[in-house]
Amino acid sequence: MAQNQILRLAQVRAAVASGEARRLREAARLTIGEVANACGVDQSTVWRWERGIRSPRGDRALRYGDLIDSLRHQVEAAA
Repeated sequence: MAQNQILRLAQVRAAVASGEARRLREAARLTIGEVANACGVDQSTVWRWERGIRSPRGDRALRYGDLIDSLRHQVEAAA
């Protein structure tokens, strides 16, 4: 994994650990299932990420990070 991907992974995990990822999903009125489909994972995976049971890893975590960034921009634009 390249250095920029490792840094990105750290950002994703921080957003999940702080609850920001879940808050953004809820603010965008997306279901766990919709986020799971966008990231290519099962609903239970996103549920575990959001509750701190598991940490996002690998390519799926990077896709989740892209989604989180998009949601952040969407929510900020709406505010």
